[in-house]
Amino acid sequence: MDTPHSPFDQIEPRNQIDYMLRTTVQKNTALSGMADQKANILTASSFILVTVLVSRYSELPDLANEILILLFFICLSITFSLISLFPISKNDKLKKPNWLFFGDYNNTSYEDYTDHMIQIMKSEAKTYDTLLLEIYQSGVVLGNKFKFIRWSYTSLMSGFAIFFIMIFINKIILT
Repeated sequence: MDTPHSPFDQIEPRNQIDYMLRTTVQKNTALSGMADQKANILTASSFILVTVLVSRYSELPDLANEILILLFFICLSITFSLISLFPISKNDKLKKPNWLFFGDYNNTSYEDYTDHMIQIMKSEAKTYDTLLLEIYQSGVVLGNKFKFIRWSYTSLMSGFAIFFIMIFINKIILT
């Protein structure tokens, strides 16, 4: 399993590099947890709103159209927040397996996985290259998570804005 030279062949291993890589991995992990927490809060609160609105729908016939539009935007928000919890984790552009990501080795035998990891660990350059690939791919996933969370917040806030504007127009201006 001879692999091509790594761009890290020219870099001398140093504690500063190890610290930088470790810090980056830790920050990405913390941000990923925060993104998941935000998505879970958005999803749960949106489901509560849907439950309340649906249960009160028949009691508020004057607001039927407004409630339906708000429900649409809340459901859109739920969809985006759920997508952020299940991001696309494979970066096909690289065509390079990431042996630190379970999705790339979960169908590999233990022996094959061990062989790949031993080859990586034999060379400091390959180890750095593998860590950098892991950081890059987790950053791509993290970017997608936050993009969908932003869309979820935007959908929810847009729905409320349209809801209140419609109420204002229907109740204040048109009456």
